[in-house]
Amino acid sequence: MATPLTSPPAVEYLGGTVAREQVSLARDALRRLRRNKLALVAGVYLVLLAVVCVISLFWTPYKPNAIGTCQTYELPSASHPLGCDELGRDSLSRLMVGSQISLAVGLATAFIVLVVGVVVGLIAGFFRGVIDAVVSLIINVFYGIPTFLVALALYVLLGPGLINIIVAISTTVWMDMARLTRGQAMSIREREFIEAARAGGARAGRLIFRHILPNALGPIIVQATFVIPIAILTAAFFTFLGFGVPPPTADWGGMANEGLPSLQGGFDPYILLWPAVALSLTLLAFNFLGDGLRDAFDPRQKR
Repeated sequence: MATPLTSPPAVEYLGGTVAREQVSLARDALRRLRRNKLALVAGVYLVLLAVVCVISLFWTPYKPNAIGTCQTYELPSASHPLGCDELGRDSLSRLMVGSQISLAVGLATAFIVLVVGVVVGLIAGFFRGVIDAVVSLIINVFYGIPTFLVALALYVLLGPGLINIIVAISTTVWMDMARLTRGQAMSIREREFIEAARAGGARAGRLIFRHILPNALGPIIVQATFVIPIAILTAAFFTFLGFGVPPPTADWGGMANEGLPSLQGGFDPYILLWPAVALSLTLLAFNFLGDGLRDAFDPRQKR
């Protein structure tokens, strides 16, 4: 007589729950990022800002540099939602075009800092010894010089222009990225999988760019998001002082500088208000997004 089939014994789990399926670091970080409401709102704002920046490349309500489009110091109206400046130029059109400068400075500076800081940090952290000592000395020297003074001196030497502003700012902010990457490389190079790869015959270049760099990308990406608002604020401050993008190019810092006399004279406070609000919201958005990415990529935040 055949014995009846029986179901496999039930498996007991601690707490009566089934363990979660293992997921990749990127998926787990994305899942935690979705729970951060401020980071999501900041991300939506930055996407909309990028859309406005792209649209302004092809279309604006009025020509941003056209003088006499409306009355001088005209208040916001249906035809000019943000009013007009002291030369009768439409503020909305100039604000839209100004987003191009701010995003270009922030993203280009972050790219340069990523390339320079990550490469220098990886080399110093992996090889250590004399190379690490020289890199650390250079970083400490740059930290000892006032950041704004270095950027201003480089700008004066290089001359006006968007590219020169980006180079001047990048020269003063690459150290944090290099120091972070150096610390990550020194920590990761001592792990077992690096020793196994080295025993398997992997050379230094493969160890650095195929094993160490991918495992250090989380903190590097977070640091890059904090570089962008620093660059945008520095560029706007340069322009506000008259050292930035030359007029009549629309720039948020330049618009704030142009609106300061109107605010002091009691003509139209909106000329200064709109670029200040746009600049503040953009800086807050990048900072909130950076905080969200930092929490998402931090293993100690995992639940």
